[in-house]
Amino acid sequence: MERGLFSVEALKFIVPTVISCIALFVALRDRRPKLSLKSRKGEWCKLKPAMSGGEIIFFGIVEVYNASARANAIRDYAFWCKRDKGWEKMDSERYRNSQSIGALDTICNKTPLSLAPYSGEEVHVMAFFKGPQPYEIQVKIEVEDLFGKRYQVEVRATP
Repeated sequence: MERGLFSVEALKFIVPTVISCIALFVALRDRRPKLSLKSRKGEWCKLKPAMSGGEIIFFGIVEVYNASARANAIRDYAFWCKRDKGWEKMDSERYRNSQSIGALDTICNKTPLSLAPYSGEEVHVMAFFKGPQPYEIQVKIEVEDLFGKRYQVEVRATP
């Protein structure tokens, strides 16, 4: 009788403890920062010549998703284009793009861009490079989050 009572009491302690440890592991694992960059389906990345200086403007829209239970933010952007010699760094900063008179301004490379837990956001991006305008170019977009992790996506841009 005592032996059966001991095993029931032991189970009353062991089972809730194991369940609590598993729940704590899952909760802590889910709070790690996890961003995901996706290129938008369709022709959302374009090239056009700048007004002066022989520069080409890359602009487009990518999607950023926060797949974590922790809020996150984008704090930096970097761009590279694939040329004959390999990947070449592009010039970028925060830009305000006005399409026409009376239209709303679009902010490109917006920082900080806050992302709620389990949410997504479209991000307008823009960068410059020098050279002749190619018919098509691969562009690598890298973002750095609030915690210093970097995430990349490659997109194809056409005129």
